[in-house]
Amino acid sequence: MLPFVLYFVTGVVTGFHLYTLLSFAVYGAPVNWLELVALLGSFCLLIAAFVSLFRPAGAARLALVACLLMWCFYAPAIAKTVRARFARATASSQVRPPVRAVSGHFTTS
Repeated sequence: MLPFVLYFVTGVVTGFHLYTLLSFAVYGAPVNWLELVALLGSFCLLIAAFVSLFRPAGAARLALVACLLMWCFYAPAIAKTVRARFARATASSQVRPPVRAVSGHFTTS
């Protein structure tokens, strides 16, 4: 019963998250193919939840494949978030002196 609950809850939560991301396509947002792959993984996880009631070993294999499909989307997103969190400012972000006009020509001070 525990695998059923885990697979079902995870499939519903990730499926809802991916569905809301895909619904932005109505407003013109581009659709990422990894979102579609991860949505397929969420659907497979829901199937694995119901299969786990009768064949636990088969459901575990299906759940593994489903989780790998979902991680195709979530792993790069987590990696990008971690990189952005710990990134340092680069040298190109230094402040430059303002440009001022002197008798019709532009110079820097």
